[in-house]
Amino acid sequence: MSRNAKGSRRERQFVEFLNNDGYVCHRVAGSGHMESATCDLVAIKKGKAYLVEVKSRKKVFYTKSHLDQLNTMIKEAKKCGAIPLLAVKINYKPWEVINISKTIPKKID
Repeated sequence: MSRNAKGSRRERQFVEFLNNDGYVCHRVAGSGHMESATCDLVAIKKGKAYLVEVKSRKKVFYTKSHLDQLNTMIKEAKKCGAIPLLAVKINYKPWEVINISKTIPKKID
């Protein structure tokens, strides 16, 4: 399975996870492919908006481009009053959701 296919599948799984928890959630068209798409998902619950980046890997590490993307998402979230979240799915482990408004974790196990 290609990385893009796996990423899209994980995004759809996380949308379903959030929808089942009472969020209104939608995937962002072109996320990961277009410079104007700064996140993978937009979610809203009880009047709070969230910008979500979904990562799925064997282990989480960040390249310079990933860090740049996350920092851009944090800036965009601040501009519109949203909360930036990083949703991580490590193989064979449950989802981990991290509020990255203050800091991006260096490592996720």
